[in-house]
Amino acid sequence: MKKLCILFLVVPVVFYGQNIVNQLLQKKADSLTNIQKFDESIRIWEQLLNNQNDKNSALYSANYFYCKALNEVNKGNDEQAALYFKQVIPFHSKLKPTPQNKKLISNTYLELSYCLDDWDEALKYLKLCYDYTLKNLPVDANLYLSLIDIGDVQRRMRNYEQSIVSLEKALKSIYKLAPREYEELGYVHNLLAVSYSNLHFYNQSLHHYSKSLALHIKSDRADKAYVVNSANNTIWESLKYGDETKAREILTYLNQNFYKWFKRKEFATTDVGTLQNWNLHFRSLLYLSNLRMNLLDQKETVAKKYLDSIDLVFLNYPDDRKKKDNTLLLSRYAYEEVYLSKAVDDAVNSKNHIEFNLKTLQIARKSESKHDELVACLKLANSYARYKKYKEAFAIIEESKKIKEPFFNASRFTIEVLEATLHHNLNQDNESKTIFLKSYQKLLAKQKTLKNLKSLKYADFKKFNSDVFIRNVLNTANIYYKSYEKNKSTDDLITSNNLYFIVSDMFSEFYQKGKYNYRLNEFNKEIASGLLQTQLLINPNDIKKIKAILNRIENNSSQHLWNIFESKNSQNLKVPPVLIEEYNQLVFEKNSLLETKESKVQKGDLDKSLLAIDREIEQKRNVINKFDPSYQQFKSNNFDVNETQNQLKSNQLMIKYVVTDAKTFAFIIDKNAVGLTYLSTTQSLKLLVEQNLKSIRLITNDYAESAGNLHEKLLQPILKNRLDASLIIIPEDFLNRISFESLQDRNRKWVAEYHLVSYAYSIKLWNVLQKKMNGVDSNRFVSFAPNYSKIPTANQSRGLRRGNLFDLIEAKNEAKAVSELFEGELFLNEKATRANFLQSTTLYNFHHLAMHSLMENDYNQSSLVFTNNQKVFFNELYQLNFPSKMVVLSACNTGVGAHESGEGIMSLSRALTYAGVQSSVYSLWQVPDKETSEIIVSFYKNLKEGQPKDKALANAKKQFLANNPMKQHPFYWAGFVVNGDVSPVVSNINWVVCLGIVLVISLLIFLFRKKLLQFRQ
Repeated sequence: MKKLCILFLVVPVVFYGQNIVNQLLQKKADSLTNIQKFDESIRIWEQLLNNQNDKNSALYSANYFYCKALNEVNKGNDEQAALYFKQVIPFHSKLKPTPQNKKLISNTYLELSYCLDDWDEALKYLKLCYDYTLKNLPVDANLYLSLIDIGDVQRRMRNYEQSIVSLEKALKSIYKLAPREYEELGYVHNLLAVSYSNLHFYNQSLHHYSKSLALHIKSDRADKAYVVNSANNTIWESLKYGDETKAREILTYLNQNFYKWFKRKEFATTDVGTLQNWNLHFRSLLYLSNLRMNLLDQKETVAKKYLDSIDLVFLNYPDDRKKKDNTLLLSRYAYEEVYLSKAVDDAVNSKNHIEFNLKTLQIARKSESKHDELVACLKLANSYARYKKYKEAFAIIEESKKIKEPFFNASRFTIEVLEATLHHNLNQDNESKTIFLKSYQKLLAKQKTLKNLKSLKYADFKKFNSDVFIRNVLNTANIYYKSYEKNKSTDDLITSNNLYFIVSDMFSEFYQKGKYNYRLNEFNKEIASGLLQTQLLINPNDIKKIKAILNRIENNSSQHLWNIFESKNSQNLKVPPVLIEEYNQLVFEKNSLLETKESKVQKGDLDKSLLAIDREIEQKRNVINKFDPSYQQFKSNNFDVNETQNQLKSNQLMIKYVVTDAKTFAFIIDKNAVGLTYLSTTQSLKLLVEQNLKSIRLITNDYAESAGNLHEKLLQPILKNRLDASLIIIPEDFLNRISFESLQDRNRKWVAEYHLVSYAYSIKLWNVLQKKMNGVDSNRFVSFAPNYSKIPTANQSRGLRRGNLFDLIEAKNEAKAVSELFEGELFLNEKATRANFLQSTTLYNFHHLAMHSLMENDYNQSSLVFTNNQKVFFNELYQLNFPSKMVVLSACNTGVGAHESGEGIMSLSRALTYAGVQSSVYSLWQVPDKETSEIIVSFYKNLKEGQPKDKALANAKKQFLANNPMKQHPFYWAGFVVNGDVSPVVSNINWVVCLGIVLVISLLIFLFRKKLLQFRQ
């Protein structure tokens, strides 16, 4: 019995002792795994497995196979590793639900996906990882890591919409769980950029590349290879978009820091695997970015040195690496610009160009990338076509057809458009149209037969909006228009018109709603010209089509300063940014589901999901509207000319000029109709405008000729039966410099004599300003008239212009007069400081600035000049929040400035308008001091009487002409114009009369009641 008791005592001690030993062994094995000593860890798990009576055998087996798999991964044997990971999975259901075991299960799915070459299978395990982690480890990093990899795999499978949805979810998760994981965030933004780029959403790809770069820079990781990669991508995207300034800034940063990073032992060691000398790849990227910038600067010799340097790096790669790295090919694609920049008839250049592209194709044929081989074929075929070697071009095009790729892309589309263009050049129009039709068929999102291009819609496309697709669709439209010119086929004209409409939609998505650049401006001008000239030929009276064209032109015009105006006016909107972000995410999820639906046979569940997400979108929209119903008003692409017509008065006529490279057109808008007319060639108008401005500047007597010719071209075709109309002029390009009031009709009558004239910078802005008209508080009026140290002589004073920084006596008298007239505050002489002006911007309703202004070649340095030469610059003005109802810029040249490509005239008055000013009066040239004062004081007197601003200014000019018969030249009176809201600044109601009427009515009511009472009694 005693022995039995001892036995019972010994067994638990042995059992629990063994259990403690096993636990210690597990901890040791886990530690060895964590430091990647897999062989030792495997031996321990094997030792634990040998204990057959241990109830933890499932745990030991799972960890044993898991370590075996990691060991194979470490050796680069992914295939064997996958087999071991799969052997872990059967033990998952037998593991206790401890945090450590849950992490093992999640890791198994994630690591297994990395070992698979079959993307469908990899996606299956990644989704298992995400679903399991979301349910069991909702705050674990594997949650966002699995989302990132789902997005990456979807991208590789060319399911770009699904990729974006997963990656956007990953971003949300990282920002929630690990907001300081800057490297991970940067990596996700880079993947998003690639997916958007593949969808040809240029604007989004540039945004995410830029964000990726900023995050990688912010990271404290010693290995800066990702910074180099992101910088190269962002430079390239910026150059493609035309943002040279941004590209230069990033390249400067990269050049300053690269070799400091390159010398670090950590450089290019992250996720490098078995690759050797991976750092050389990033040095090639540095060379590539510098090559591109030097080509832009036309420094061919320097660019060639960078090309040779990339070639040298490439030659030192092992053969298998040469097949994978395309940096040399990218550099050769870029360097081809050297040959393209030279004349077509340069025989030496043409020979060198073709030889260069032949060598590029030889290199591309050795690459694993079939796409690079296709691009190289395209480059060579284009060079043959450029020099009219059509036979050779067709031969290369035929060769390119043998290159098999799993998807239709921009390069393939470009080759087919080139082939069609060559047939057109050879007068083989039927062959050309057949190729076009087949090529566009491949762009369709849905499988349907395309019978012709005249019924094609952009909604049928697979969302293409890169510059390559825009250029190709434009080329197609141009060829159909040329065919029409040759054979007068109505079908060709209608097809051309339809393609211009399509490319207009493409441009709308392509354009990032930011500042214009040369490339964007050229695209937009060509599109506008095509739309207008084809529509006028098809049916100049088709109001619906004309409205559609006007809406497109207005929505596709530059949004740079509009965005600034929008941001000022959006400050009062109450919509939380997170709501907008959530709304946008729902829209992307819907797009993803729609794309998935097209590829599925069983669509029932997807239809239910779409209905559910539609309900969510509508709910989110309703929530946004509860915060602020006016949210949609300030979105930059919501212009509709119908809204303009609703706001126009019956006597108002709006003229919107459109200047393209070859032709100038005008839209004519009134309350009941919208018209379109061709006016003149752009070049002839430019010459007339220059003549007109010269005659005004020099005060010569030949102004009447140019004024009459301009009237004949710009107004006479429009004003045939509208002699009483109030004109709202929306000029474009060089037409911004004209004072339309100073044009003369055939009877030598000024436009100012029979028309009220005002101006606007865009129709969209005019629409908004009409809604902002408010009542008037005349007590909130302020004038500024600074002191200047330069005193004019008596002789100079007689013809003094508001220029050269002379002290302006008449301007001071003017400021005093208008200030007294409106009982406003006056900042005179030393009090007219920059500080007082800036403070006044939100304290007063009306601002009068009688002073000098300076116009500079760099318009950002143009300025208003206050006392002691204190300046307020253009860029400061448009950054102000300046909600003034009217600003009168009684200074010289305040309405003119540098012409920015696509933006228009970058004037001081324009800056004020986009800062929030509702109405401005400004000058178009260097106005005379004395005469200006006379007109401006008269203008204010007319305002005081309750006249609208356009009428007040017109009457002031008429009064001046009547009082000054010797100063009829436009120089003296036509320089000032009014822009924006023209409503009166004071009410013209006679309150004494009104009070009298009220008293009479009250007395009559009293007497009536008295008589009624007497009658009842």
